[in-house]
Amino acid sequence: MYWIIQEKVRRIRDEGAKRVMKKRRILLLGGSGYLGTQIYDCLRQNGEHEVIATCYSTGRADGFIRLDVTDGPSFVQLLQEISPDVVIWALMSSTDEPAIIKSGMNTLLEHLPKESRFIYISSDGIFGQGNGAFVEADEVVPLADVNPLASYSHAKQLGEMLVQTRHDNHAIVRLGPIYGRNSAGNWDKRVAFMLSELAAGREMLRPGNLYKTFVHVEDVAHAICELVEGEFTGLLHLGPQEKESYYSFFHKLAGSLGMGAERIKESSLAEDEARERGVPLDTSLDTRLASSVLRTRFRQV
Repeated sequence: MYWIIQEKVRRIRDEGAKRVMKKRRILLLGGSGYLGTQIYDCLRQNGEHEVIATCYSTGRADGFIRLDVTDGPSFVQLLQEISPDVVIWALMSSTDEPAIIKSGMNTLLEHLPKESRFIYISSDGIFGQGNGAFVEADEVVPLADVNPLASYSHAKQLGEMLVQTRHDNHAIVRLGPIYGRNSAGNWDKRVAFMLSELAAGREMLRPGNLYKTFVHVEDVAHAICELVEGEFTGLLHLGPQEKESYYSFFHKLAGSLGMGAERIKESSLAEDEARERGVPLDTSLDTRLASSVLRTRFRQV
C-alpha cells in the first residue's frame, strides 16, 4: 500500500511539474511602455516562454510588433496568427483609454479562447470616493467628471467589467502610482520631474494629506510574471502594506537618492478644494490578499 501511495504522489508531482514547465506563448500588449518594458524583460529572463510584445508608436531593437488595438482587423489577424496561451494587457493612455478599452478590449474578448489566461492591469483610479485602504470587494465609484483623469478612470472600470463578465480565466490587478527606474533605465514621470527640479535647486510642494499606495515597477513586473505561472483568478491589489502621502513619498525618495530632501516641502489640500476638483484624498489599497497568494514582496518607499 505504501508504494502505491508513493507512486500516486510521484505522479501528481510529475503532472504538476509538466504544467509548470509547459512552454507558453505570451502576448504582451503595450510591451514598449514604462511598465510593459519591465514586464517584457522579466518574462524574457525566465526563458521558459515565448514572449511576443506589441508597441504602438515606438519599437525596440529586439523586435516588437507594431499594433493599434483599435484597428479591429489587424488585431484579429494577430490573435489568430499567434493563438496566445496568455495575454497581458499593459496598455495605458491618459487620453485614448476609452477608445482602447471600448474597441480593443471587445475585439480581444471576442476572439480570445476561453482557456487562455488574461491578465488585465487596472488602476486605483476606479475608487473616486472613500477613505482608502480599499479591499478588492469594495464598491467601485469612479472619479467625478470634473477630474481630468475621469475618462481614464471610467475606461479602466469598464475594462474590469468586460473582463469579469466575459472571460473566466482572468486576473485583474489594481495599482497605485508606479515608480522607480525600469530595466531600460527610464524613471517614471513623477520622479523624473522631481530629479530635474531638485537638480536645478528648486523646491517642491507636495500635499501631506493625499494618500496613495506607491508601488515599485520591478515589484509589479515580478508579480505579473508570477501570475502568468499561477492559477489565481479574480481581483488583486498590488503594493506594499503601508500607504504614503505625496509629501512622504517624495521626501523619502529624494533622501534615498541624496537629492536634498529638505527642498521637498509639505502642503495640504483642503477638503473643500479636493471635493470641487473631484480629487479623493485617500485611494490607498489594502494589499493583504496579494501578500497571501504571491511570493513577490513589495518594497516600502
